[in-house]
Amino acid sequence: MLDEILDVLIGELTKLIPDVVWGTIFLLTGLLTAMIGLTTLLGVATVGLSPQFGGILTAVGALLVGGVLVSRSR
Repeated sequence: MLDEILDVLIGELTKLIPDVVWGTIFLLTGLLTAMIGLTTLLGVATVGLSPQFGGILTAVGALLVGGVLVSRSR
């Protein structure tokens, strides 16, 4: 029952927000994630994070940005 309520709420929320806003949110999140990942990977931001974690963040950020760009080109 709870999953049906959440499904309806999330479905209605996604209908209210235009696709351009979702794309902008994902684009900015991807750019920020990739920037943090690159600085961690290169060792510029030494906050105790490993270079492997920086590589993962860079890959996730690149996928978010790439997904938005591919969806906008269609």
